[in-house]
Amino acid sequence: MKKILFVTNESKYVAVWKKTLLSHGFAFDVALSATEAVGRAESGLPDIIVLDRTETSPEILIKSIKENKKTGHIQIIQIQPDQSANPEAALARINALLAPKKVLIAEDDRQMAGVMEVLLTTSGYVVKTSHDGVAALKEIKNWRPHLLVLDIMLPLVDGFHICQTMNEDRSFDPRPKVLIVSGRGSDWDQNLGAACGAEDYIVKPFKNEFFIGKVREILSESKVL
Repeated sequence: MKKILFVTNESKYVAVWKKTLLSHGFAFDVALSATEAVGRAESGLPDIIVLDRTETSPEILIKSIKENKKTGHIQIIQIQPDQSANPEAALARINALLAPKKVLIAEDDRQMAGVMEVLLTTSGYVVKTSHDGVAALKEIKNWRPHLLVLDIMLPLVDGFHICQTMNEDRSFDPRPKVLIVSGRGSDWDQNLGAACGAEDYIVKPFKNEFFIGKVREILSESKVL
């Protein structure tokens, strides 16, 4: 059961949010202040935080949650004041954020690809793999993954050229986010990865927990409805 933390300093809205979310199969928690929100996020680890209004500015609260190692992966929806009494309006976005994210692994080392696939699958992601650059580009366009885990040294088309192709060809829109995972760790390579639009760059070998943490960080969202 997915858990929603509703954050508001207007207690009059709590009952309607609780009733609506419980009726749609969610577990419900509430925080009536920013301090309580941070504490409940840490202890309860909700799947989504719905941020209504608090005594603290939303930017400060979101920053506190996102910079916390325990809660940084939690997705946050900030609702507009006129939606406070209408939780039904937020349900479509909540369900969209909770839908399993699709991750494409583009890695020619089949053993490494298999390890990453197991890590991602057991963490709740839907995963496909490609073992050369041409196949990866085809899968990106046809499958539309949310995240591309990309090796640089791929056969046929290398990782940097995949990024360049996605940047220049509008048929790839919406472009997936990119996490480069490579044995090449020079500053030049990492700077080139950033220049071509990768969200982050991991140098092999890496710890499994670090890899999954980066994936969660990249795929977490903070949206205003």
